[in-house]
Amino acid sequence: MAYKTVLVHADGSRHAAARIRYAATLAHAHGATLLGAAFTGISRAVFPEGFDNRPGTLAANCFEPLADNARRALDACAAIAEELGVACDRRLVCDQPDDGLARLARFADLVVVSQDDPDEAPAGSVVRIPDYVILNSARPVLVVPRCDTPAAVPVRALLAWNGSREASFALAAALPLLRGAVAVTVADLADTADTARSEYRAQLDEVQGWLARHGVQADTLLATGGDDHG
Repeated sequence: MAYKTVLVHADGSRHAAARIRYAATLAHAHGATLLGAAFTGISRAVFPEGFDNRPGTLAANCFEPLADNARRALDACAAIAEELGVACDRRLVCDQPDDGLARLARFADLVVVSQDDPDEAPAGSVVRIPDYVILNSARPVLVVPRCDTPAAVPVRALLAWNGSREASFALAAALPLLRGAVAVTVADLADTADTARSEYRAQLDEVQGWLARHGVQADTLLATGGDDHG
């Protein structure tokens, strides 16, 4: 498995350039196409087929500036992709970014978004883009921190394992990244009684063996206790 299409959210926020550069660097490392998506912010329920209004009308004055902002975001995305020598597919979508990204993710291998920034969140906003996309998209989601941006290929990877279906999916989805890591640790940090330690140890051994068959050498960590897992 390899990433062939990396979907990235393109907008005018202060974190956009770092997010797009991260996604483009990742796409370059995997020989993938960067799918840059910018959104008007208007739900597709309002304009199911997009809006196409005559210049000078009230509707055009209201909505065309939103489309212009999205076009500028796509121009910036394409410029970063060109700088890094990455093929870029531009999409201007008439939708809100959370739902629009989740829907467009069906045609990508990986989605890249930024961690929410409270200083940029609209007043009264309750929707968080990373949370929504993770829960509603059909593809893995990589959340770029809003502070320092790490290298596109992780130097050290920590895999959180609890034996769940979600952890198994995340493990498989991360394989292209794990193959480029210099160190991988599979950790089970769940609170558990000593009587269950042998079961968890066996699961970690299974995960370690599965990764080895995919060319990833990993260490394991089984830790228990009441400390905060974060």
